[in-house]
Amino acid sequence: VISLICAAIAFPLWLLNQHYDVALEDATSRLKRYSNIVGMRDSLQKQAIEVKALEAKRHFLRGASPALAAAELQEKAQTVFDANAAKVNSIRVLPHKDEGTYRQVTVQVQLVAPLTAVKGILHGLESARPYLFIDNFSIRAPSMQVTRIEPISEPDLSVQFDLTGYALKGA
Repeated sequence: VISLICAAIAFPLWLLNQHYDVALEDATSRLKRYSNIVGMRDSLQKQAIEVKALEAKRHFLRGASPALAAAELQEKAQTVFDANAAKVNSIRVLPHKDEGTYRQVTVQVQLVAPLTAVKGILHGLESARPYLFIDNFSIRAPSMQVTRIEPISEPDLSVQFDLTGYALKGA
């Protein structure tokens, strides 16, 4: 009877002790995880400053509406064309496409320029800020009718391509 009474008192105490051991171990592991997270704070703040320094918005067209974004895209392209002495035949705005939070704005360009100018145009457009992308590129040389004796230094090439830029929808 005495051992039953001792067991009836000792067993709940032992279970209570186990419960507190598990709770203490859980609290200790959470404290270690939180300490690690707090220790990462300084490095995360430095990384956040670095990301802000990248200025992600400068890689997108600033225009909020498709028309404004297309006008900005045309202006940037025209600047590059003028710098490389290209003769623009036409710039046509194609319908925009919304892709999640981004808006794809595309213009179709037709121009005439010598090969060195075409290389300069391609480099100028693809290295520009905001990022611009060239698709559906086509280049044609004029039909050469040899009637002159003097050589032509560099013939004008007929170039056609789609120039695409992206804008943030809610910008």
